[in-house]
This record gives sequence, structure tokens and C-alpha cells, in this order.
Amino acid sequence: MLGCDNGHPFNVAKEGYVNLLLSHQRKSKNPGDDADMVMARRRFFDSGAYDQLTALVVQAPVFQRADVSVLDCGCGEGHLLGALSEARPGFFCGVDISKKAVQVAAKRHKKATWIVANGMRKLPIADAGLDVILSVLAPRAAEEFDRVLKPEGELLIGVPGPNHLIELRKQLQFTSGDFAEKADAAAEKLAPAFIEIDRASLCHEQTLNQEQIADLIRMTPLFWRSGDEAKAAAMKLERLTLTISFTLLTLKKA
Repeated sequence: MLGCDNGHPFNVAKEGYVNLLLSHQRKSKNPGDDADMVMARRRFFDSGAYDQLTALVVQAPVFQRADVSVLDCGCGEGHLLGALSEARPGFFCGVDISKKAVQVAAKRHKKATWIVANGMRKLPIADAGLDVILSVLAPRAAEEFDRVLKPEGELLIGVPGPNHLIELRKQLQFTSGDFAEKADAAAEKLAPAFIEIDRASLCHEQTLNQEQIADLIRMTPLFWRSGDEAKAAAMKLERLTLTISFTLLTLKKA
């Protein structure tokens, strides 16, 4: 059992994670991704469809140093942080508001610490305690990131690149631009606390099978923002070739 200065006790679950999400830090009983979204994401990553994204993160220069301490804020089912923890020495901690996502992460990836917490509130991390914060396709709290990073710490932000999944979005009759400005917008929102020092991108075509297409729809906001008929039709496609595009920003504390 763990405890805090205010006397709150926190049990370590049998899967190996800790739930530090207090009732006033959530808007619903089960916030974050539900079980269907979590398991769709787990199957999709396991299928290898996002292997190039995983490689882009794991091979980032900041992770080539020895024994870095890393927080994945908005870690989801833990694939990216899990891959890092298997490939590099160091301290790895994943935080997500979804209890199901953290349960799934903790069951598989034993070399990392997993915490249920609201990453948009006060993080359960000491001041200036981390070398790196990773945030891929997740909300970001610049003030908290600034607080928990060491003075020389770095922030890695992953956002959709130009035309990411544009073919699927067309199938779903969903338009949201080409994401060309996503990286610039992310850097602007993190200023003035953080300054961009590097930008890496990937863009390639990937042919998905029917199961991968269905899981990709379930695990993204496209599921909630698309009509039922369009989703049903897309999920019946046997194959679809998609543009996979991501941008990884590296920022340092100002």
C-alpha cells in the first residue's frame, strides 16, 4: 500500500498498477477510453500497422542516453512506453485516466510503472523529477510538464502529420483538414514554457486488412465523429491503403 502526505491510502492492484485518480479529478465513473477502444488499440499495435511510429519514438535521440527517466502522459494501453522500457535502461512511468488502459499496460509491460491519474491535473510526480516526457496523440498540460521536468529535460510530442488517414476519413465522410498545421499549433501552445529544438516526420502508405480497419476506427475519435452507416460500410472493406503520417517534436524548457 502507498500513501500521500494527506493520509490517503492507495493499494497496488494485482496487475501491478496504482490508481491515484481521486473522485474530484474525473467527470464520470469510468473516464477515458473504454474497454472496446483499449483492446482495439492493443490489437492494432500488435498487428504491426504502426511499427514505424514505434521506431520513430524508440530511436529518438533523447532516448539514446543512459538511464533516462521517462513519463508517458496519456500512455493508453502502453505500447510505446512498453517498447521503450524493453529497448532502453532507465525509469519508465505511464499515466492515463483510463483504468482499463492502465490495467492492460501493466499486465504486459513489467519493466515500467503504471498509474491511473488525470494527466491534465496535477501529476503524481515530484518537481524536476524527470528527464523526458512523452505525449503522443494525447492532451498536454504545459504548466505541469514544466514543473515535473528537470531544468535540462525534454518534451517529445507526437501529432498527426499531413494527410494522416485521409483515405479513411474520406470513406467515413469526415473532413478535418490535412493536419499540415498540427505540429506548428502544438509548438505554439506549449510556448513560452517550451522551445522546439527538433522535428522528425514519417509518411508512408500502409495497406490494412478488414480487422485492422475496424480496430483503427474503434480506437480513434473517428468512431465518435462519424455516422453509423459510414462506419459500418468502412468496416466491411476487405482492404484499404492509407497514408500514415506523424510528426514528432522535441522541445526543451525555455
